Amino acid sequence: VRLDASGERLSLVDNRGDRIAGWKLLGVVASLVLREARSGQIAVPVTAPRIFEWIAKKYGGTVVRTKADSKALMEAATQDGVILAGDEAGGLIFPAFHPAMDAIFATVKILELLESLDATLSAELDALPPYQTAETNVPCPWESKGKVMRLLSQQYQSTGPRSVDGVRVDLGETEWVLILPDPDRPLFHIIAESETKDGARTVTEKYAALVSSLQR
Repeated sequence: VRLDASGERLSLVDNRGDRIAGWKLLGVVASLVLREARSGQIAVPVTAPRIFEWIAKKYGGTVVRTKADSKALMEAATQDGVILAGDEAGGLIFPAFHPAMDAIFATVKILELLESLDATLSAELDALPPYQTAETNVPCPWESKGKVMRLLSQQYQSTGPRSVDGVRVDLGETEWVLILPDPDRPLFHIIAESETKDGARTVTEKYAALVSSLQR
């Protein structure tokens, strides 16, 4: 286990010597938590791939999507029924303990879950479904970000569920794209999921070009 300097985030190396990080780390922990609980909600950001809906369905849970920041995850962790919240950067929240990221508690909890379920990290990792995502950034002047968001919202307001953060466009059962304005920098994040890596990259390029064109 490796903890960051703040003691909030962690990464793991499994029993085969493979590093587990990113969404795979959260996916493994979500699987363990829901296997034990057999119900409950897991809170993940809108940027997370659809594997979490798959995990929740498999183990009798549900997914809550939040804005793409730590504060939103902590707020979700205070809601009734949420048993785990986490992000791509190794931040894990176990609300039964407290609604904040705590890598030391998360380490102990993961060890406890592995023991009680007679599980291994590698087996949990292998059980996750494959997913393919891609991300790119598009520069955008501050004065144009509001205009771009307004035009995107108007164009895609009926293409999927109401966006929690940014503008999400559902392109089919296995493909989506999220256009997310950066809160601190003059740019947009374009995040996509598809059946293949090339497919996800193609989607990000298409919508990056769209965001660029809307600035004119």
